Amino acid sequence: MPYKSLKDMLSTPPAASSGDDIDEDLSNHVLLPEDDVLSTKYSVKRILDSMDALGIAEQPHNLLKHLEKSIGFEGVETFDTDQIQSLLPVEVVNTWNLPILSLTCITIAIPNIDKDVVDNLLKSVNKGIYFTTVVEKSLNKASEYVKIQRATTNLWCEVIKNPKWLDTTLRRSAYQGKAPTDIIKSLAHAAEDIVTEFNRGTNGEPLEKEKLPWKVIAAHSMYRIAQTILHRYESNNLEIIEDELFSRLSAMIADILKTCLTNIPRVIMMKCHESAIEKREDSVEVAVCLFVRSNEIKGVFGMG
Repeated sequence: MPYKSLKDMLSTPPAASSGDDIDEDLSNHVLLPEDDVLSTKYSVKRILDSMDALGIAEQPHNLLKHLEKSIGFEGVETFDTDQIQSLLPVEVVNTWNLPILSLTCITIAIPNIDKDVVDNLLKSVNKGIYFTTVVEKSLNKASEYVKIQRATTNLWCEVIKNPKWLDTTLRRSAYQGKAPTDIIKSLAHAAEDIVTEFNRGTNGEPLEKEKLPWKVIAAHSMYRIAQTILHRYESNNLEIIEDELFSRLSAMIADILKTCLTNIPRVIMMKCHESAIEKREDSVEVAVCLFVRSNEIKGVFGMG
């Protein structure tokens, strides 16, 4: 099962996390410099002041509104299916960010959706990626996960700047007059071509998943997700309607984001207890930043 590891992670929120954890006074965990020149409270104040000056403490309202679209964790189970044959001979591990971004790319390419609605989706995903990236880097440090995290970062930069997915445009004007099915198929075919060309270049030599190029990893995700969407509609003899598809994919994105964000309390406590002296102050700064920016998100999970 290509994405089994992701589903296992997403469907099992860490038992060690709780609403009480995130409310703990973080000042107790700030590293005191060896000469004790700075007090603990001053260290926290300096961090908070620097975040405030950068606007980091601004609450993620777009993200909060988007998370309200999630009514459960269905999207975690339905974004991929075993019934889609993998294009790669090796199992590729997954992260939270990659399916979020693959789904987002498909969603924003749908024409005839109000521009403000699409812009709000992009803003909410952009905010969400701040949190999911911190979670992923904290909990998934194995080399194979690091490669996918880098792939996601590269992919997201292209989506925001251009917008495009690898070499395929996501500008809605390019898809005017096309049916949603054709849009999804075009992204699936573009992804399939990338993986097929890579497979051809290996000349049948054994592959190591740790050495897969990031573009192949991104294409693998897009292909499977696009084909899964088509499969679910076709197997149920359902017509793909633009508004309904946009809403369905937006809800799936919200489901995956929400499930990933249940790890925030755990990550905050991990950051506060960083054992390496040389990393501790930076680690606590990340923890305080997470605490401030996720304060309102607690309400989404009943932590407030």
